Amino acid sequence: MVTLNLPPKTVHLYNDGPEAPSTKALRLAERNYRESFLAGAREVIAWDMPDPEMIDEAWESRRQVREAAQVFVTSARLYGIPHLDSDQIVYRAGHETEAARTRGRCQALEMAKQLWWELDEGVLTDEQVLDSVMKPWCRAVEGWAQSEVDPKFIDPPPRPEDFLSTEHRRMLDAPRQPPAQPATMPLGNLFAPIVVKSVRELLNENPDLRRPVIHRLLREGETMNVIASPKVGKSWLVIDLALAVATGRNWLDTFECERGDVLIIDNELHSETSANRIPKVMDARGIHFNEIADRVFVANVRGRLKDIFGLGQYFQQLPPRRFKLIALDAFYRFMPKDTDENDNGTMSQVYNQLDCFAARLGCSFVLVHHASKGNQSGKSITDVGAGAGSQSRATDTHLVLRPHELDDVVVLDAAVRSWPPVTPRCLRWAFPVWTPDDSLDPTALRLERPRRRPKEASPETPAAPLEPEWDAVRFTAEFVGATPVATAGIIQAATDAGLSERKASKLLKQAESEGLIHRWRYGANQPARFATAPPPNKGV
Repeated sequence: MVTLNLPPKTVHLYNDGPEAPSTKALRLAERNYRESFLAGAREVIAWDMPDPEMIDEAWESRRQVREAAQVFVTSARLYGIPHLDSDQIVYRAGHETEAARTRGRCQALEMAKQLWWELDEGVLTDEQVLDSVMKPWCRAVEGWAQSEVDPKFIDPPPRPEDFLSTEHRRMLDAPRQPPAQPATMPLGNLFAPIVVKSVRELLNENPDLRRPVIHRLLREGETMNVIASPKVGKSWLVIDLALAVATGRNWLDTFECERGDVLIIDNELHSETSANRIPKVMDARGIHFNEIADRVFVANVRGRLKDIFGLGQYFQQLPPRRFKLIALDAFYRFMPKDTDENDNGTMSQVYNQLDCFAARLGCSFVLVHHASKGNQSGKSITDVGAGAGSQSRATDTHLVLRPHELDDVVVLDAAVRSWPPVTPRCLRWAFPVWTPDDSLDPTALRLERPRRRPKEASPETPAAPLEPEWDAVRFTAEFVGATPVATAGIIQAATDAGLSERKASKLLKQAESEGLIHRWRYGANQPARFATAPPPNKGV
């Protein structure tokens, strides 16, 4: 465990709730949260339909409050490790009150928007949504906002879906019929006829992107790889994701999820293990049993294993849209017998089959897979993952977790097809869940170099000429130029040339102290870079 040297009047993590209001400050934050949630609910009942600009403005306010709470501190000071040269973010103490205020309004608007859009899909008119659901919900929120705060418990606000009638809930949960498929396209047929459309037809029939399942990551009918090293906690992560989708909460406090039923098909864990783990994640996330008891489903198939093509018989029995998300854990064990996961042609067929499943079921697939062996820090996102490169190209989202230079920390990054680029983010392991830690530098990936056995000199081989000693001048000439390069890149180049990491770090510092190289800074959470030329503003 690393001991943090926090600046005065700062805290390590950003507290955006929810948390039991056990202190005076947290009770004040809870009051702010309730008042702003109520304000958001009152805005909702003035809608004719969800207002995207209002919701975007609420999110922007939430981001601005977080930025205002940030305090920058050097990594060397925070962790007490002198060779770390990036900057980190901690947070001003007492930020919880303002954070809770912006969170309340934002959540109220998002809750209302999500249900409104679902009901608008042929269940209720906009006027009916407003009169029969949103107005009763707002009245209930008023009572909750004025109720006494219990310091021992988290008391969540009423949810709009609590005010659906039995008939409306039945209509909402009823499977929706997907667009009719041609009779010549049975499930799994990889040679379906090609349908050609004009651009006019294409745009008229597809005015919008597919509906999100996990915002900024995954849409209906898409597939997502989740890649991490063995034993890094991937199964715990999948349970956390399933609970987030089943309850409509944010996954990893980062990605907004649309609510729906989830199926986990697990070929590694026994039923008893799944039954033991799910409640632990529920407790860590503050989720009540009744919220997910009939929304998350688990099929433990260890010992009764079917490959990806054999699953088709089961999937054919499911009605379309029965599940919003299906997770396959672990993907490698669903490979057909004698399949070579390094063969691009074979893996393309596997992903084509998954696309057929997704199209028929109207759901998204999450595939949990292991990273390839060796150092992951120098690879591009799409190169992380065991097997053929087609695995990252065939999927819609390729999400990876790579080891950070600090223990119990990973860096989440993703390559996405139908979303803006994902910003890398550090996650810290706090059993049994991963939690974002924005005070850490996501570029500080762990460098894992294999030890090389020195070659024995052959009697016939003449002795090599003595190499000149390494000093700051030679180090600078070899590894630093006029273009700024990050510390990690310089150290990597030096170690590749035979220097030890300790020796390279020492020479880098010596070169800077002697004025041979100059430090270039690029802002918070960005590592310093070095060049033989000074930065433009140096000395100004």
